[in-house]
Amino acid sequence: KEVFEEAVQTSLDEALRLFVESNLYGEELLKVNSSGALEELLNKEKETIKKLISGLIIDKEILGVLDLDDLAAAKAVFQSYRSALLRDYIMHLADMHNIKTFLRLYILKEPVELLKAKLAEGGFIDAGIFIRLYDQDLSFFLSQLEHVHKRYEIINYSLFLSEGIRRAEKENSFVTLEKTVNDFLIEILLPAKYLSFGFEPVVAYYFAKLNEINLIRMIILSKLNNLPDTIMKERLSNVYA
Repeated sequence: KEVFEEAVQTSLDEALRLFVESNLYGEELLKVNSSGALEELLNKEKETIKKLISGLIIDKEILGVLDLDDLAAAKAVFQSYRSALLRDYIMHLADMHNIKTFLRLYILKEPVELLKAKLAEGGFIDAGIFIRLYDQDLSFFLSQLEHVHKRYEIINYSLFLSEGIRRAEKENSFVTLEKTVNDFLIEILLPAKYLSFGFEPVVAYYFAKLNEINLIRMIILSKLNNLPDTIMKERLSNVYA
């Protein structure tokens, strides 16, 4: 994380050099001078990581769900391979997607039909709960987040989401919420680092690398567009390492 924090406070050229010298990327990153060139390079990096992963995981069914286009399908795959860690990660991911979607549409006063179309299945919170709470005061939604059933325990999502939700409602800003959600999801993956066997460490590494790619994209794009460092600092989430 120190690399990203330092990159935020430097110039574009210095940030690019810092990422290269930290062995996060090759020297081709130094040639980036536009958003198009950046996207091309980052997409190439993502494909390189997927190729590495495909050489480490024998089961192609697992590889088929890594893009997370269908969270319910990914959950079913990880459940069939008895990976509680990755199954729970997908379920939390679905919850976070639905919470952010609910809030965005609620604040914009969009019709409930749009919410129904955008909700993901497979989370700890049933999608029907979001629909039922959509025409009620936001306090009922916050109360629901305090008591989320995760099999034999209760999760209190509001402990870490409440400030982000408050800012989203009052300031129409999702920066704090997005950062908090990303930090939470990385935290869910961390136990995979200490597993000696199985595919979980490899898959968690893949998701963690995607998070790093998104951080690098944010930092470089912000510098290309001359945005203030304070904006980047607010958005800088945790990393897996």
